[in-house]
Order: sequence, then structure tokens, then C-alpha cells
Amino acid sequence: MFETLRIKLFGRQPFAKISNKTLERIIQREFGDRANAIKQKLQSVANDTPGGKNRLLAAIVKLADKDVDAVDKFIEICNTDYRDVLAKAEYPECLELGFSKTHGNKMKQIYLTEWEEYSNCLKKT
Repeated sequence: MFETLRIKLFGRQPFAKISNKTLERIIQREFGDRANAIKQKLQSVANDTPGGKNRLLAAIVKLADKDVDAVDKFIEICNTDYRDVLAKAEYPECLELGFSKTHGNKMKQIYLTEWEEYSNCLKKT
């Protein structure tokens, strides 16, 4: 809710804050009985902060779309340049536009749409 308001008022692009509980839930939801194997693979993702790492891991899980082999691919991309994974998962339309500046209201709408899509992806059971 707060992020939506920030987008509407200030046109600021939000970023996801992923708790351990949320991360655990989405890994289980996406991979079921393979969740433990996926968690082992995800341990190879490099990052300095727990919150930052959770954000990266959630992005990898989303992009892998239940494909175990894709997890390896996105881990490799992430460890090369994490921004490629975050942009593709959280800001796909902005990535397609090259993060170029569009008219203010148009960017607000893009940010809002992307935020709602990603938030819904994280919330679904």
C-alpha cells in the first residue's frame, strides 16, 4: 500500500523487501518436493546482506518458473551481474524500454503495473 502511494505521488520505482518467511513460501509453492534441492542451489548466490539476497533469490525463483534447470541459469546470470536478474523479474517493462525516461505519468503507470504484478506474484499461494 505504501509503495503504491509512493509511486502515485512521487513516481518512485519501488523495490521488493522479501522476508525469510516469504522466500520460504514461494520456494515451496514453486518447487514443492524439490524445494530443498532448490534451496541448496540458491546458497551459491553471492550477496552481502540478507535482505538483498532474499530479493535476488525471489527473483530467481520467479524467473525460473518451476524449471529446476532454469534456476542454475539464473544463478549464473545473478552471480555475473545481479541487476540483470532483478530487472527481468521486478521491472520487465522498464527493462524492455531500456529504463529510459518516458513522460512522468506514463512512468508512474508502468511502475504501478510492475509493482502490482510482482506483489501479486509474491502473495499468491
